[in-house]
Parts: sequence; structure tokens; C-alpha cells
Amino acid sequence: MGNDQSRAAPSLMAAMAKLGEQERRFDTATDSESSSVQGPQVRLIMVMNQLPVRATKDPSVPGGWIFNEDEDSPIAHLAESSPASAELVLVGTIPCATDLPQKLSNDLTTDGLRLHNFLFFPVFVPPQTESIVSCVCNKYFNRALHSVLPFTIDEPCYDHDTTTAWFQATALFADAVARTLTSGEDLVWVQDYHLFLLPSFLRWRHPFIRLGFSLHAPFPTPDFFLPLPLAVRILQSLLCCDLLGFHALDQARHFLACCHRALGLRQCTRRSPSPDGFLGINHLGRTIGIHVLFPGMARFQMSNFYSAAQSTPVQEDLSRLRDRFCGNVVLLGMDDLDVFNSINLKLLAVERLLQRHAHYRGRIVLVQVITGMNPEDERSTLLHQDIRATCARINSKFGSDLYKPIVLKRRAVSSEVKAAHYMLADCLVITAMRCGVNLIPYEYVVSRQADPSTPSAPKKSRLVLSEFMGCSQALSRAATVNPLNIDDTAETLAKAIDMNEEEQQEQHEKHHTYIKSHDVAYWSRSFTEDLRSCSEDRLNNSVRMDGSIVTVSKENFTELQKQRVTTAYLNTATRVLLLDYDGTLESVLDTPKTWVIETLNALCAMPENTVFIVSGRTKKDLQAYFGACRGLGIAAEHGYYIRWPGQNEWITTDDGDDLEWVRVARPVMKWYTQATKHSRMEIKDSALVWQCRHSDSIYASEQTKEMADHLKELLMNEPVAVKTGHRSVEVHPKGVNKGSSAKKILSAMADHQQRADFVLCVGDDSSDEEMFELFASKKHKDVVASRATVFTCKVARKPSRARYYLENAEGVKGLLVALKNAVGSEFHRAHGRYLP
Repeated sequence: MGNDQSRAAPSLMAAMAKLGEQERRFDTATDSESSSVQGPQVRLIMVMNQLPVRATKDPSVPGGWIFNEDEDSPIAHLAESSPASAELVLVGTIPCATDLPQKLSNDLTTDGLRLHNFLFFPVFVPPQTESIVSCVCNKYFNRALHSVLPFTIDEPCYDHDTTTAWFQATALFADAVARTLTSGEDLVWVQDYHLFLLPSFLRWRHPFIRLGFSLHAPFPTPDFFLPLPLAVRILQSLLCCDLLGFHALDQARHFLACCHRALGLRQCTRRSPSPDGFLGINHLGRTIGIHVLFPGMARFQMSNFYSAAQSTPVQEDLSRLRDRFCGNVVLLGMDDLDVFNSINLKLLAVERLLQRHAHYRGRIVLVQVITGMNPEDERSTLLHQDIRATCARINSKFGSDLYKPIVLKRRAVSSEVKAAHYMLADCLVITAMRCGVNLIPYEYVVSRQADPSTPSAPKKSRLVLSEFMGCSQALSRAATVNPLNIDDTAETLAKAIDMNEEEQQEQHEKHHTYIKSHDVAYWSRSFTEDLRSCSEDRLNNSVRMDGSIVTVSKENFTELQKQRVTTAYLNTATRVLLLDYDGTLESVLDTPKTWVIETLNALCAMPENTVFIVSGRTKKDLQAYFGACRGLGIAAEHGYYIRWPGQNEWITTDDGDDLEWVRVARPVMKWYTQATKHSRMEIKDSALVWQCRHSDSIYASEQTKEMADHLKELLMNEPVAVKTGHRSVEVHPKGVNKGSSAKKILSAMADHQQRADFVLCVGDDSSDEEMFELFASKKHKDVVASRATVFTCKVARKPSRARYYLENAEGVKGLLVALKNAVGSEFHRAHGRYLP
């Protein structure tokens, strides 16, 4: 055993070293290391609501306008994290660009705008549309994402005009992205909730686009998100991406919970080149990656604070502040005036601290700086008045002429002013209930590191952060609090105040090391590497669907061309058409449309054709729908019953009499039927079916998945299969499926010396995949002609075992009508109809 261990050790060590090197490469990657991709230059296309560009009118220059890059935007500094072989392209609106001349707007729309290292493609949204979209995003969705129900008396409701405007604006963004695409290797990275719907627009227009999305706001729990208008549409749009980015793990979990409740989807684990992308979610046979990482500071922002901290004006300002608060432990709050920042909760926690711990009175001071306020906003004014009143009450209760426990400041704050306050503060306290990208804690740690007053002494810092902040998980040594729990927050503040110097040094060192290594460039590099990996998996590798392997790639999943099918149809003599009904020939209806009956009659009248409807419907329904179609074959209940062309008798394919499973499954379905509005249970001869397709409950998909899991566990040892469809669950005997029915039809033809040399198989849902699998796995080779031409077609562009797709039922109609009209071929020969 000792020898075995010694032999195994080197390989294990090598594997660990390789893993460590892979995780470190994001820290040490440079442009030169990222430039290994050869060939034409690809693009990283970042799509955002507003570009970091300013437009200024200047009659002295050609065109009358000048454009300047906003160098203070972290987005403008992402070029350093892009591979050397990739061109960074930014797409979005230009603030205050409504006055641009039409010709200049047209030129910018077509050719873009090149500034320094970037290529900008502006999107020009009509002012009225932009106003509506801005209002709904900033006041409606922003509140919902921050877990506030977005309806108050003085705010407009979400209505049809809002949806129309949002769709129009999103379409303009999709047009702009389409103009920037140069190759299939381009990466498209969509930013933030203003563009929630854009992924679905892009995926529809460009099925194989490499698409990612990052949200820079919190994602709320299902109770706050799912009641929103278009909530399910937004989820479905996001699931069109290859990779989704969130700032914190709990936000990603909220998104996954919404997908589970509204769509019945489950999370999974996955392999990723980035240590931040271990989660995923399965949807339509593919895995959408989940990337969890807080963006962090840009290098230039760190440099600004390093420089500011060491500048003479800042040191003079710091000296004055230290003289003023000499002998006090200074707690610092640095917040915008926003209800989500919960400044009042922080003040109440300090009040509770002073109530419970009298020895802190006269010893601690909270310096609360309010960094931003809109004086024209009535709500901001009222909030500020409330904060001032709370401060006055606490100061009058615990203060004196020489001591005030709370010092409130309201001012516009520069990096220099911030740096002085950061170096003053012994502890930073942020109690935001919800926030997006809040870099205040990062700035505090960087400024403390840059403090020149302690050049040789170890640096120290203390952080008390709300557990609901995205950066609280990244800065893992910080003390976290629930701001609504005033008592616990007060006790946490007490522990932070009494923290020993060794703990302060350790906390600071860990946080500063993390901030330096996990900057915006790291975040961008990590996301784009993961996006490229997810895209490759979807385009080139296999994905799992119903436990099987499905290959979905550009090469083997293409749109079915009518001309190609018609040509093959006319050049073959024994043809088989296997057609699903619901969702394939038309939408779910009680009776087929006239064109369906007419087309089927025409196709069945051709002696070369054998046409079958293969459906999950009962034989009673299908007999009522298609009984008048002469020469049409019907496979009902997924092939449990078959009626051959030209016959009236139904033949069953089931051999077993074991119905014990019915006594188990039926009570479960009955209970869910009673619990779910507008749901129903259908008892077929071969199966039990539960469906809630007409239910408007946001829980319907979740209940579908829940019941299917319940039944699978109960019927684990029974000879049955449990299958889920769109808001439906079906339990039927194993071996009864459309694939076995299709093979049975082809076998019967082969037995009668009529081997098919043309097969067209069309379906739209998971029950049709068994048919597609029959032809994809070559299991049909022994029952068709040696050189048979086979077309398997999925309705809608969804991952499938099918070889081709058509966009919708209208595409199927066009194809079948084309085959009906394809007459006059020299290969038309009369063949007698077989009888099995």
C-alpha cells in the first residue's frame, strides 16, 4: 500500500498544481498572454443603456459637434482586460444627443464613432420612447429589483404603452448590435436591467450568437419579481443567454428560485474555466451558465485614491479632521441619499449602542456624509428632513456642548474629500438594505492602505456592512448585519469598536489583497472567458436532454429548406410522412383548420405516399378530427393505438395488464388538479395526463415539475415512464412512445416490400424526440431503403435530436402545401397501398 501511495502522490500533486495554475491565470493574465487566438480580429461587443461618451455642440468643428470619452467610467478602462486579438465595441445611447443633426446621427448609426481605443455605435431612441422606458426602468423595475413593490399613489401604472415603448427601444438596440457583428466568434455582453428583453431579440435574429448578460442591480426574491408585468418574459429572455452574471450568490439564487417557480427549471453544477462559474440552469436542453463575481474597482480608480491620499491638500484636510475628532473612535457612513441605503436604520443602531453601552458615550462619533441629493425631488427632501430630525434627537439625548455623537454632512464629494474621511475613520459602516455596485468599502480599504502618516506601521481597517450588499460576500472578513435588526447591528458595532489591532490588521490585509487582485479587469476577463466556454459548449459540444445526448451545432441543426425537401420528394418513389398535430400542424385547437384537412387529403391521394398523424391525443379525438381523411394513418396516444391507412380497425400495441401504477398515480394527479386553478386530469386508455396549460398561475410550471418528481419517486419500480411537457405531466407504460410507433410503421412497410426511400418527420415537443432519436441513432437503417433520404424537423429553434428546424407552424404549412403542389414528376408511379 505504501508503494501505491508513493506512486499516486506525484500525479495528485501535479493535478493540484495544474488546478492552482488555472485559477491564478486570471490574476496574472496579460494582453500578450491572451493573444494566442489567431486569424481575423474578433469583437467583444458590450451593450449598455448609456455610453461613456459626452456630446458637446461646437460650431467650429466639422459637423458642429465634438464627442469626448468619459474617462471616469470603469467601462472605458476594460480594454486592458480584453484579449489583444479582440476589438472592444460599445453599443448604447449617448446622453443629451437628441439635438444632433439627422445626417450626423445617420452617419454615426452606420459607421460608428471611434475615440481612442474604442469603437462606439450609438443607439438613437426617439425622445418620447426613451422617456417612457427611462421612467419605467428607473422608477418601476429599479424599485422591484430592490425588493420594493413598484406601485404608489403618485406613480403611473405599467400599461400597454409602456410595453410597446420598451419593445421599440429594445428593437433599436438589437438593430445596432446586428450592425456590429463581424463573425461567429464575436462575444456580445449585455449590461443591466434596462436591456432585460434584448437577449431574446438577439437570439431570435442570430440563433448562434455568443451572448452574455450581467445585472448590476440586486435580483429580488420570487415574491417581489414574479408579480411584475412581463416577469416570465424577462426570465425567458435572460435564459436566451449563454452566461448570466450576478454580483452575489444570494442574488443568483433568487434568480434560480424565480426560474424554478415560474418555469419549473432546476439549477445544476457545471465545469467552468473561471472559479466564479460553478452554477448553471438547464433550459430547452442546454445549460445556461451562472457567473457570480462582484466587479470591484478599476485600476485607475485605485491610482486616484492612492494619489489623493498622499496629496498635500488631503493631508491638510485630514489633519484638521483629526484635530476635531481627537480622542474619539470615528465611525464613518458614506451614502447617497436614497431610501435603499437605510441611513436612518444606521442612526437608530448607533442610538441603541449608546443606550446599552454607556461607556461609549463621549467616546464614539458617527460621521455621516450624504454624497448625493436631488433638491428637486420631494422624496429626497423629506428623507433628508427625517434624517436631520433623528440626528438632532440623538444628539440632544446623548450629546453636549462639546460632544455630538452624530455629525451629519451633506456635500458633493470628490476623491480628495473621500480619501480624507476614509483615512480619518476607524470603521466604515454601510447599512444599505439593497444596493447594486457600491464601491465605498473598496475605496475605504484602498485609502487606508495609501495613508502616508503610517509608512512603516501595519495598515488597519474595520468594516461593518449590510449582509444584503453585493460586496459583503467578496469582503469576507467584514462584519455583516441585517440593518432591520437594530439590536444585533448595535452589538456588531460594539464588537467592531473593541476589535484588537491584530484583527484589524488581518482584516485589512485580506481585503486589500482581494481588492487588488479582483479588479474590474479581472471581472471582465473572468466573465468573457466563461462566456466563450459556455458558447463553445452550446455550439460544438453535446448537451443533455431527457437523459440523452443531443448535439446542437451550426453544422448539424439548420433551417429546413422547402426546395431541398421538394426535390428529394419528387425524386423518390416510396415516401413516409410522420406528422405531429398539436403545435406542429397548428396551435392547440379543438378541431383542425380547413387547410390541414385539404392538404392531408391531397397528400394521401398520391399512391407514393404513406401519411401518418402521430399524436398524444386519444383515438376518439383523432377519429373525430381526421376520420374523413381517406388513406390517412393515425397513431394515437403516442402509438398505443394505431389505425393503418385504408382500415377502420384500431390495433393496440400494449401487452401488459399490470395497472397497479394507475392506483398510485391517479390520487396524486387528482390532488394537484384540485390545488391548481384551470388544470385538469385526463384518463386515456394508455396513460394518465395532467395539464394546466390554461392556468395563469405563476406557480403552474413549478407545480408541474413538483408533481413529476413526486410521481417519479412513487413509480420508481413500476413499468411506466413519467414525462413532462409544457405545463403537463403524463404517465404511460414504458415502450409506448412515438419512436417505437415510427419504427413499427416503417417495419410494416418493409415487410410488405415497400421500404421507404423518403421520410419526413416533423414535431414540436419532447414527445417527438423519440422519433428524431430513431433516425439520429441509425436504428431505422434496417427498415428503410439503403439510400433513403430522411428529414427530421423540429418546430421552433430549440435544441433537439432533429436535423432541421422550422420557425413555427406556418413554416410547416408552407412546406406541406409545397409538397401537395409538387406534381408532374417523371418518378410518379402508382403503388398499391399496403395492408399490414
